[in-house]
Amino acid sequence: MIKTKLSVAIAALGTIASTGVLAQESIPGPEVEEVVVTGSRIARDPLSTTGPITLVDSEAIQRSGVGTIDELLNQLPSMGTTGINANDNNGGAGLSFVDLRNLGSARTLVLVNGRRFVSSSSGVSSAVDMNNIPVDMIDRIEVLTDGASAVYGSDAVAGVINVVMKDSYDGVRINARAGATEAGGGENGELSITFGKEFDRGQFIGNITHSKRDEITYEDRDWAGLTSSIAATGALFTNYGDDGAFTIKEGGTELGDYTRYDIGQYMWLSGAMERTSLTGSGTFSLTDSIELYGEGSYTVKTTNQQMAAQPLYTGNGLALTTDHLPAEIQSQLAEAWDEAENQYQIDLAEYEAAKAKWEELGKPDGLEPEKPKASHGENWADGVSTILVRPVDTGTRDSEQKTETFRILGGARGDLANGWGWDTFLSYGKNEGENTLVNAISKTKLQEILDGTSGIEEENIQFFGGLSDEVANYIGYTDREDNEYEMINFGASLTGDIEAVQFQGGALGFATGVEYRKESGEFNPSIETQSGDTFANKQEATSGDFAVTEVFAEFNLPILSGAKYADELSVDAAIRYSDYDTFGGQATYKVGAVYAPTENLRFRSSLSTAFRAPGIYELYSGTAQSYPSLIDPCATNKEVNSKGRGGNCDALEVSETLVQVGSQIPVNIGGNADLQPEESTSFTAGVVWTPAFTEDLSITLDYFKIKVEDAIQSPDLQQILDDCYRNEGKEAACNFITRLNNNDIIDINGAKMNVGEINTSGIDIDVVQNFHYDAGKLALRAQATHLLEYEEHNSQTGSTTDYLDYIGNTSDAYTKWRGLASATWYADNWDFGADVQYIGDGHSETLDMPSHTYLNLKAGWDVNEAMRLTAGIDNVTDRDPSYTAITGANSFDTNGTYDYQGRYAWAGVTYQF
Repeated sequence: MIKTKLSVAIAALGTIASTGVLAQESIPGPEVEEVVVTGSRIARDPLSTTGPITLVDSEAIQRSGVGTIDELLNQLPSMGTTGINANDNNGGAGLSFVDLRNLGSARTLVLVNGRRFVSSSSGVSSAVDMNNIPVDMIDRIEVLTDGASAVYGSDAVAGVINVVMKDSYDGVRINARAGATEAGGGENGELSITFGKEFDRGQFIGNITHSKRDEITYEDRDWAGLTSSIAATGALFTNYGDDGAFTIKEGGTELGDYTRYDIGQYMWLSGAMERTSLTGSGTFSLTDSIELYGEGSYTVKTTNQQMAAQPLYTGNGLALTTDHLPAEIQSQLAEAWDEAENQYQIDLAEYEAAKAKWEELGKPDGLEPEKPKASHGENWADGVSTILVRPVDTGTRDSEQKTETFRILGGARGDLANGWGWDTFLSYGKNEGENTLVNAISKTKLQEILDGTSGIEEENIQFFGGLSDEVANYIGYTDREDNEYEMINFGASLTGDIEAVQFQGGALGFATGVEYRKESGEFNPSIETQSGDTFANKQEATSGDFAVTEVFAEFNLPILSGAKYADELSVDAAIRYSDYDTFGGQATYKVGAVYAPTENLRFRSSLSTAFRAPGIYELYSGTAQSYPSLIDPCATNKEVNSKGRGGNCDALEVSETLVQVGSQIPVNIGGNADLQPEESTSFTAGVVWTPAFTEDLSITLDYFKIKVEDAIQSPDLQQILDDCYRNEGKEAACNFITRLNNNDIIDINGAKMNVGEINTSGIDIDVVQNFHYDAGKLALRAQATHLLEYEEHNSQTGSTTDYLDYIGNTSDAYTKWRGLASATWYADNWDFGADVQYIGDGHSETLDMPSHTYLNLKAGWDVNEAMRLTAGIDNVTDRDPSYTAITGANSFDTNGTYDYQGRYAWAGVTYQF
């Protein structure tokens, strides 16, 4: 096998391990002859890297029992919690992303074998779906948590995740795994076959994996509940009556007391997935110094989600008026209005009498009576503010995504006569997807019924008390959309030592190269979605491409080695220039240093610049609708707006009786062809201590600070609402908001712009201790991240949002502390371990959030040389997620960061021939 200067020999760790312990005896696990150290293309001892690197090896992955690698990576404290995962039933589209430092999946660069993987998310956004990487083919995962744009190019703002695949195997191995939750739902299983052969001049390895995961529904979990203000039989919000709200009873001819509707009976908490993947790679030595290599992968994946029927109301385009209400309902509303009018006249007469008495007493200060307000309208119809219907008779909204992801790569590498190494490759990747939504509703068809042009007999038209079959069949349709993404990537590099430049520690290390990448994508929503005829989110088509040519150079200066008070002193430097055809050129750099006064104590630091080029979606996507969970500060219903009505609502003439329907507010999002790249600066400083007075102990402490400027983002929509109606009544914020005449918000402008600045900092702590005994080895590890700062500033509105300790209603979690601790006992042919994951406390918009601790147990037994059994129990204590918001009776929001599965047991068997 060719060993170029791009690789170094180390032993892989059998558990999640950092570079701080690589010099010590490793925990039992498969030996790895070579690794390409993430963060540099120049060979060196991994302990000498200037930034922290975390390694997750194949044994740790196997012991975890996970089905996708994001499940394991998201437990790492350095990971943020904004990545989409299996808990995202509403909007997740079956995708699994990873997210470093809470900066978002788009700012985390994912590599496979050190090279880019084609974007594989729905809607041509720039992110890699981790479902496309089969777990059983992974040799290890390298996580670099400082900026690396100078080494790898755009997107490495928060860091890099490099998935290194197995490249060699001789024989056949079958791996089967299955798991189930105690509470029901979420059953899953996987069958994987790995095969390979090693020859004198090369080798190949292949893998076929099929996996399946079932859904978890709201009814599967006692803690889950979701009710809606929009009932299946219809509901009315008025400015009169006891509380102004009525529910239409079954049959549609009688009003009842207002009650919330249980839509949880139709909802899934997490979606279902079925996936088949084929992966292979191989090498062939042409000569003793030239080697050809190739990689290929194909994944076909189907994911499903289910939601309750589409709600229909004024804010999302429902044109129902009081004229469409049955005569019996109109009559009962008129009676309720008469009661409100009579009470108003009584209150008005009492006021007039009290006012006359006050004037008779000489108008004493502070005693003037308050005049009652006629808030119920001029007549019963005028006092109806909102008509709502959730047509469950049309059926649940069933979403399905079918995606195919294909990638092929070929290359050659070798050694030159002077000891330098070269490498060149060409790759092509393509992702295709087709999405369907069953039981969508057509606005045009609905309007035809309301206008009387549908051809349906009048006696068969019924909206209230339950839709008639004729109406349900007429307005329903299946929505279809497709997307496609392609990437061509070419690269060539040269690396070696410049012997003419010598330091006390050795020759100057050098690497240089050139890369070319072209990405193109398109997203084609249905005609109904593009025109806005659907009651789902309107979305225009997207199509675009970009190309980039890059050159880079790296230097390693081994200034001192083995000297007194300087066991090592080295400096790294890297520079990269990227030329994009969309916005021009951009240069980034990285400088780092390592100083070890002794072999047991090491200080390291790095300073780097990075950038993220806007993706195709951000550049070229048209206007699209979204319905995030937001609170209207002018709403008067306290179950939604617990903070009370904003002080600026009256000045902006917003109704004093405004009721917010549900927690979702329509916003418009979309791309911007004038976007420029984000720019960032990352600084890290740390210490690694491996004390000589004890064996196998490593203590690592690293500080990080990241500043992102010109951040591409939509404004903080809740902050915009608060800035307009609560805080100072900022005009700039109010310009983003559009209301109807009935005061319902119908739009908040959330288009992407270079308006953000993000500042985050924190401390990573990592302690590893191995104890050796005659009977085996005890491996202990504790790692944690303490978040010190996370702020986002929006220059357009002038607002700054402090997210430290904030936990979003359904996603995002910026807790001060996250931790992961493990203890594993390794005997000759068996092992047993426990992992404890910790997510610190914080606060949501309305509630204080407690910390969450999860205990996972796992064990393995080598039955013989050919067979290994593994098993485990996750969330042993069956810890339920806490509620982030209480949105009504038996209705709660929960954050997808927390575990939805509950107690979960799994088992696996591996047999190799």
